[in-house]
Amino acid sequence: MAAPSLFDYLNDISYSKDYIIDFNDCSNYNQYMINRGLQQHLDTVLLANEMNKRPSLSKELHHDFLFYAVESRKRYGKWSKENTPDLDLIAFIQDKYCINKQHAIEYFELLDKTEVKQLKKLSEQKGGKQ
Repeated sequence: MAAPSLFDYLNDISYSKDYIIDFNDCSNYNQYMINRGLQQHLDTVLLANEMNKRPSLSKELHHDFLFYAVESRKRYGKWSKENTPDLDLIAFIQDKYCINKQHAIEYFELLDKTEVKQLKKLSEQKGGKQ
């Protein structure tokens, strides 16, 4: 039998309550990622925060606290992801203003939709003789 994945552990803690963890071989049990998974839902964010305050707990204590504290129910939702801007526009801003990538991203975030459209139009234009 294959070792349980992160999502197997999250499902076990939040819904199925089968107690699938084997403490002799729990190398796949990542406390940080379990906390991140539970922080995606309003009813478990405070429990995950309590576990974040205690990073020195053993994997067994971490799992047992969450296993018995989290109410059993199906939780749907996507993991939040970083909103990445158009990389071509970021590169264009870097070249145009001679700045690094981080500053270009900050510039991009200050633009509104009409300015972004104008910037796209500018970046598509080719220079030189036609």
